[in-house]
Amino acid sequence: MDAPDLTAMAAQALSAAASGAANTAVSDLVRGRLSRSDRGRVALDELVNAPDDPEVNRGVQAALAEEISGDAEFAGQLAVLLHASSQQHTGSVVLTGSKVTRSQIALGPLTINNTPAGRLSLGAVIVLAVLMVVLAAYGGVRLLDNTDDSPRNAPSDPGAARSAGRAAALPPTTETVRQILPDRGSMDAQEYPWVGTPQVRTSAAGLSLCEAAPECEKNATAVGVVDFGRGENEGENRAEFLVLSFPDAPAAHRAYVDIVEDIEEVRVQRFIKVELERRGEESQGLDTDGTDTKSNPTELYFNRSLLFRQGAFIGLAHQMDDPTEQRSTRILSLSAILADRIARADAGKTP
Repeated sequence: MDAPDLTAMAAQALSAAASGAANTAVSDLVRGRLSRSDRGRVALDELVNAPDDPEVNRGVQAALAEEISGDAEFAGQLAVLLHASSQQHTGSVVLTGSKVTRSQIALGPLTINNTPAGRLSLGAVIVLAVLMVVLAAYGGVRLLDNTDDSPRNAPSDPGAARSAGRAAALPPTTETVRQILPDRGSMDAQEYPWVGTPQVRTSAAGLSLCEAAPECEKNATAVGVVDFGRGENEGENRAEFLVLSFPDAPAAHRAYVDIVEDIEEVRVQRFIKVELERRGEESQGLDTDGTDTKSNPTELYFNRSLLFRQGAFIGLAHQMDDPTEQRSTRILSLSAILADRIARADAGKTP
């Protein structure tokens, strides 16, 4: 395929796209190349305004001929694309008539000078040919396209993939857990005038929440707890926060499921599932050791918890011994405080 034929066919593909036909690999390549020069940009603008004007098309061909004659690699790319489009077979790309002489390399209808620059062009041609074969095998699916959000491309484990450009979560260490735990500034000092000392460790062994949940006990990398209330030895209106970290989100998900299943199967007499406002990626509300005073007026205190997972972290907010009228809803504000701090850690920010 000589330069004039290459120019004419490439210009025709570009003109067809400008007239309303679908863009092709050839038209995209040509448009991108011409947009690099002033002459090429002028030709493209004129083509958009008058795609059927013969004079405009001659101007496009002249600009394109200049690019082809000055860049053997670009010429080779065009030749491969144009040849492929004229030799289409389902599931295949055909290149025939290869020949090498001392001065020239022939690949199908394409002839390239056997010089260092020509051999470089040939390398680009071969790479493009391989890509064309892959495209044909996949029926024209775009390569390296990660924008498909359909279910078939969803990760098999919750939280296994992070959004593009999103910062990595803070590491699942005792320091991160310590930062997540609410501090004095996070809590209403009038409601909770006393704050205990945070307790942080690297193991969940012996932790009540994980005692019958092996996935939780064996995989947790850090555990932390802190209490708030009206006095170190006073039981009224206490709040407890528990945070567990895991190596990754799938491990945290398995631990969360294990804990919930344990509650359903083993501790059914101690816990009652309740519907509470959702927190994190998965959550479960629980009533503990008592019933709501609306259904049992003799019950003075009311304990309510919300267990949830976000990324590689599991949080538990627990409202205990609340004698006030807010006993059944206070857990919402407590869990919101903890969920916000975990969400920040999951987004790579210091809580």
